[in-house]
Amino acid sequence: MRIILTRIFTLMLIVSLSGCAGGLFSSRPPVELEQAWASDNVFKTPESTLYDPQRNIIYVSNLNKSNKNRKDGDGFISKLGTDGEVEELYWVTGLNNPRGLALYNNVLYIADIDEIVAVSTQSGAILGRYAAEGAEYLNDVAIDEEGNVFVTDTEQKRVYQLRNGRVSTWLENTAREKPNGIFINGDRMLVAFMSNGEVRYLDPQTKEFYDWVEGIPSADGIARMANGGYFISSWDGEVFYVNEDGKKWSLLNTKGQKINTADISYTDRLDLLLVPTFNDNRVVAYDVSLR
Repeated sequence: MRIILTRIFTLMLIVSLSGCAGGLFSSRPPVELEQAWASDNVFKTPESTLYDPQRNIIYVSNLNKSNKNRKDGDGFISKLGTDGEVEELYWVTGLNNPRGLALYNNVLYIADIDEIVAVSTQSGAILGRYAAEGAEYLNDVAIDEEGNVFVTDTEQKRVYQLRNGRVSTWLENTAREKPNGIFINGDRMLVAFMSNGEVRYLDPQTKEFYDWVEGIPSADGIARMANGGYFISSWDGEVFYVNEDGKKWSLLNTKGQKINTADISYTDRLDLLLVPTFNDNRVVAYDVSLR
């Protein structure tokens, strides 16, 4: 009898664990991706994508050629249709190495080596270039509800802030690690560290970091779904889904094809995950569905 009860208990435990989302025996991610379309490979080292819901357009930052000095002026921003067709390849030109993108009140903010560039989404005109003193590798951009612009500097291990037309060092030392992606949702801030593969919470008030998820090599872009889950890209060619508790699942792996997954973005309106492929020179869109 004891043996029978033990076996029954063991079986019930296995069933219970395997049925739990994120349980010990549960390997299926809560969401899945299916490719919707892929652009032609006309981009020039695309690093970041961003959907503009007001204009139903996707912006793509292009590093183009990169050299030691990097101040080559050959970087640009493209406009991509939501069907994957390029509408204007050279929409904004005269940039250097444009990377992260963020929108606020019809202005597109761009991280460009050592300055933050503001562009009118209505005309494509450059409204301002804001120098970040001491910056070396401005990377990703996020904007809070008040319009304050935050930009990571990967090499200097800093976060800069653009506020009322002035740029200042907002955070001097990002836990001695190299920050890449930054994301803000209300009073919640997330920072992805490409140097150690961690994504951490950052308290905007105390500026203290808190652990969230690890094991994402070359952690890059951060995007959020309406259900509270997040997409995190690994630049080498992998995209993860991470729930609120920090449990992660691998959703996409194109490392074998040598296709990068750089600074991704997600749009609830289109239910698309947008992936710039960097050295592959395309943008690939994936339909997202809940399991």
